[in-house]
Amino acid sequence: MEEKIYKIGDYEFETLREYRQAQDDLKKIKYITDELDIYDPEVALQLYNMMRDKRIRFKSEIGKSFFWCISDIVAEQSQSMLVEKQAKEEAAAEERLPFHFQLRHIIGIVCIVIAISCGVYFGISEYTDYLAAKKLQELQEKVDASTLVNLSTEQEQTEGDTEDASGEPQILDEYAALYAQNPELVGWITIPDTDVDYPVMQSSMEDSDYYLTHDFNKEEDTNGIPFLDARNQYQPRDTNLIIYGHNLKSGLMFGTLKNYLDEDYLEEHRTIEFNTLYEKGTYEIIAVCLAKVEYQDEEVFRYYNFLNATSEQSFREYLENITRLSVYDTPIEAEYGDELLTLSTCNSYTEDGRMFLVAKRRDAK
Repeated sequence: MEEKIYKIGDYEFETLREYRQAQDDLKKIKYITDELDIYDPEVALQLYNMMRDKRIRFKSEIGKSFFWCISDIVAEQSQSMLVEKQAKEEAAAEERLPFHFQLRHIIGIVCIVIAISCGVYFGISEYTDYLAAKKLQELQEKVDASTLVNLSTEQEQTEGDTEDASGEPQILDEYAALYAQNPELVGWITIPDTDVDYPVMQSSMEDSDYYLTHDFNKEEDTNGIPFLDARNQYQPRDTNLIIYGHNLKSGLMFGTLKNYLDEDYLEEHRTIEFNTLYEKGTYEIIAVCLAKVEYQDEEVFRYYNFLNATSEQSFREYLENITRLSVYDTPIEAEYGDELLTLSTCNSYTEDGRMFLVAKRRDAK
C-alpha cells in the first residue's frame, strides 16, 4: 500500500500530525498578514521579537519559513537604515574640520563592522537552534511512525504485555529503533500542547552531565537534551525520577517550563506524559518550586537528592520541604507509595537558581 503524502503548496508532510500543524501555522500567518503590514519596520521588528521569544509559536516548516522571511525583512531594513544613517553622518561631517571628518568616518566604519559581527552571531545562533530543532523533529517522526505501524497491526499494548515468557521487560515498539541507535535512551517525555516533546537519556555516573552538552547522536551541542539523573533506576523504578534540561531562551528543551510561574498556564498544562522504554506513564503536576544549588557543606534540603523514600517519615519530610519551596500556596496532594517525577532546570531568579516541577503518577496500578 502506497504511503499517503499530505501537501500544502510545495510543502509535503508524511504524517497527519505535521499536516495539521502546518494548517494551524497557515491560519496564524494569514491572520498576521491580513491585520498587519509586515514590511513596516516597527511591525516587522515587533513580530520578529515575538516569534523569537516564542510568544508567537510555529510548529511546521511553513511557520519556520515565515519566521525567516520576517528575519530577512528586519535585516534588510536594518541595513538600509544603517546605510542612510552613515550617509547623513558623512554629509554632516564634511562641513566640519578635517579631523572631525576623519573621526566620524572611522566611527561609521566601526559601527558597520559591529553591526555585521552582530548579524553573523545572530545568524549562527538562529541556524544552530534550527538544526537542533530539525534533529529533534526527525526523532519525533521516527517515534510517530513506529506508533502508527504498531496501531495498524495490533491492539494498543497494555502494561501486562511488556514482559516476555521469561518475565523480562520488553522495550516498547515505538522506541526500539531509537534504542538501537543509542542505548542510553531511557524514555520519552511530552507535555501536551507545549514544545516539550523529547527523548530522555541517561549517561553513566562517571560522566553524569554528558547530555548537558551533547545531543541524542552524542554530537556536541550546547542545547543538550533532557536526561535522567544518573543515580536513578527506572526499571524497577525509584520513588522519584528526576529529569534535567537546559532553560533556553529559544524555548528548546526545558525553556518553556518558566511558563509554569503563571498559575493559569499551570492549570491548562498539568499533565506530563513520561514513557520509559518499558511502560507508559501519565503524571499530574502537584508542585512548582524555586530553589538553588547549595554548597556541599551546608545542612539544607536538596530536592535533587531525593530519589527514594526510605520510610513514610522520609516521604512526609520531603513533602514538607517542597511545600516550603512551592510557588503556589496550595496543598500538595501526595502520599507515601506514590510514584513521582521531577523536571529540573536553571532559573535566574537568584544565583545558582533552579526551578523544578514535581508530578505524581496517576495511572499507576
